Amino acid sequence: MGVKDKNRNSTAVPGLVGALLIFLLFGCSAEEKHVDSAEQQVPYSSKEGKRLYMHYCAICHGEKGDGAGRYYGFGLEPKPANFTLKEFFEERDDARLYKAISEGSVSVGKSNLCPPWGRTLHKEEMEFLVDYIRTLSSTSD
Repeated sequence: MGVKDKNRNSTAVPGLVGALLIFLLFGCSAEEKHVDSAEQQVPYSSKEGKRLYMHYCAICHGEKGDGAGRYYGFGLEPKPANFTLKEFFEERDDARLYKAISEGSVSVGKSNLCPPWGRTLHKEEMEFLVDYIRTLSSTSD
């Protein structure tokens, strides 16, 4: 192998590495970048609050928070709270909502049908739920 052959091979590798870096940095389409940035804009606490709500609460309170969950049709009395009504939150602060989740709704003078989740969920998870439940009234307009 001559001197010319060595120089040609040694310059090809950095050129390929540079092209690969440019592709990795700029290779995604604008649409893909938009989807990624939109997903990143939703905080973890909001995503987790919604996930927990759908798992633990939606069965009675409904996926939209309107009190029309799957068990609503079976005559629950009292009916599950409707979180889409702004009036519901005018009378309830975060501490009361947290207590109802942690100790069950009977702890705030409501139905004994909503169980206490304080031994199932961590404090932070219950805070995520409170925050998520509050968003349901703003999405009903």
